[in-house]
Amino acid sequence: MRVLITTVPESTSERDVRSFVLKAICSRFQRLLRRKNRIESITIIELADQQGRALEYQAIVEFERTDIALMAIKKLNGTHLNGVPVIVRRYFTRSSYRDRRRQRSEVPVLAIHDRRKGGRRRLEIKQNTVSMARKPDNDDSVPRAYTMEAAQLPLY
Repeated sequence: MRVLITTVPESTSERDVRSFVLKAICSRFQRLLRRKNRIESITIIELADQQGRALEYQAIVEFERTDIALMAIKKLNGTHLNGVPVIVRRYFTRSSYRDRRRQRSEVPVLAIHDRRKGGRRRLEIKQNTVSMARKPDNDDSVPRAYTMEAAQLPLY
């Protein structure tokens, strides 16, 4: 399951997002035991206007288990990441066969004259992937960045 974190500060790195999420889903005891976390991938996205000026940054965190993702949403929504309050919610993707932009058949104007002609997307916004970290396909050895270590996170 994917989780969307909006209003992420520009200076935020994948490591910042990872430690922010792990504080919510792992207890102090789990951190001391160096348990492997349950994050599949982290992607930071920049939303920019036509001139290339950054408008907003967002992070998409993909979890292995749905229950862990729901717990992260519940615990992290409204909290602060690098001093900025963030909104955390479930990330939904639109399937390609239901995308209005794909449909080219015209409906008679008299039948539906008040309906929106396009989708809800802001056409003037460009989406750029700033950084992306993925868990490797071979699960035999988990890299250091994807394991819980007490030295990485402060104990509260």
